Amino acid sequence: MRALLDVTPTPEQLSLFSRVKSGVEVIRGAAGSGKTTTALLKLRSTLSFFINRKRRQNRVDPIRILVLTYNRTLSGYISELANQQVPQSVEINLEIMTFGKWAVSTLGRQAMIDDSVRSGLIAQLGSSIELPTLFIEEEVDYLLGRFMPDDINKYLTARRDGRGGTPRMDQPQREALIAKIVQPFIAYKKKHRVKDWNDLAVELAEAKHQHYDVVIVDETQDFSANQIRAVMNQLMDTHSVTFILDTVQRIYSRGFTWQEVGIQVRPENSFRLAVNYRNTKEIAAFAASLLNGIGTDDDGTMPNFSYATGTGVKPKVLKGQYNKQVSFAIKSIKSDINLNKESVAFLHPKGGGWFDGPGGLRNRLREAGLPFIEITRESDWPQGTENIALSTLHSAKGLEFDHVFILGLNKEVLPHGDGVEDERLSTLRRLLAMGIGRAKKGVVLGYAPDDVSNLFAFFDQDTYEEHVL
Repeated sequence: MRALLDVTPTPEQLSLFSRVKSGVEVIRGAAGSGKTTTALLKLRSTLSFFINRKRRQNRVDPIRILVLTYNRTLSGYISELANQQVPQSVEINLEIMTFGKWAVSTLGRQAMIDDSVRSGLIAQLGSSIELPTLFIEEEVDYLLGRFMPDDINKYLTARRDGRGGTPRMDQPQREALIAKIVQPFIAYKKKHRVKDWNDLAVELAEAKHQHYDVVIVDETQDFSANQIRAVMNQLMDTHSVTFILDTVQRIYSRGFTWQEVGIQVRPENSFRLAVNYRNTKEIAAFAASLLNGIGTDDDGTMPNFSYATGTGVKPKVLKGQYNKQVSFAIKSIKSDINLNKESVAFLHPKGGGWFDGPGGLRNRLREAGLPFIEITRESDWPQGTENIALSTLHSAKGLEFDHVFILGLNKEVLPHGDGVEDERLSTLRRLLAMGIGRAKKGVVLGYAPDDVSNLFAFFDQDTYEEHVL
């Protein structure tokens, strides 16, 4: 499948790479501004700096480089492109991984608690607390990922950055969360000698196992505070670390301040990318309307359609039953899209079985003679000629396609709480906007009129064309 990233530096990026130096740098970027491209270009320019330094010092060991990405699909995508940018040499040791894979490769295989067992245990422990089960699990993840084990009680008074305003967590509820869920959960893991992913981050934050010269962390907004601490603990004395992020696109319930993870962010070590080079003005305006009213912080950059560099057709919103949405999509691909030159992604909040069934997307594409590949959680970028991809929205993060179809957006697949301050609702708005932002040329969304998600109420009707099927 075609990898679309253009690694030709933009004027914004060129000004950034002219100041390569050691230390920590934070790059904030709006949707479509080329953050992943920036990661690759930053890697290339930083590598030259450290190779020259190595030669001056007559070092015989290779320059150790670590690139951490958000998920396996993005890791495979970046690996494909990085191999074109980084020369194969005995002077270089390049690792491109997700945090989880890196943690296991560093610490060795661990006895891990099964995800379903973990979720079930937290739900059981939280049954006496009158809060939604999903919210409780996310709050536990947030707490354990933000604070080191000896600092868990800081949660009682900390501002809950990244967790929204509802449901509210007052002092008694926070105390109950720690006493009734977090402490018994920790005791369970200790008793059964199992760990979860946060435990691995804590181990790496407490003990040094590696010595990296260069580290680049892409999509940093979806890393936890403990994961950042882990990265910072595995560095050479002289190092370059680049964090690339946009908290507007955060899709996990995580949040922290740079100060609490020991990083000082100042004007001289921070940079912001504002120009949208990926989307047309029409796609950018469509995505921006979905995010209107969502608050942001210093690490977030709201999409601004006036910064988009190209123009095109308005996104389409299909109103009709799912099988008619799929028929519309297939007809559009066959009549309007050149699959020899253009790529297509079908994205879905849940993916997997949602593409199945006799009338499901997989079978319909096969019947139409349209070959496709599935990229969800795949660690290698596909090398075949298929230019249609099926993926979850989460796995599409950081990727680019010419055309994006997001069909079947019903209430069932987009559950959330009440009120505009509900963090789950805000997360879904960011997730859907992120999916829309994967497209360079065209976007099509679809929903059934008898089960429409509340998310569609946030779109500005002037930014799309409605098609009743």
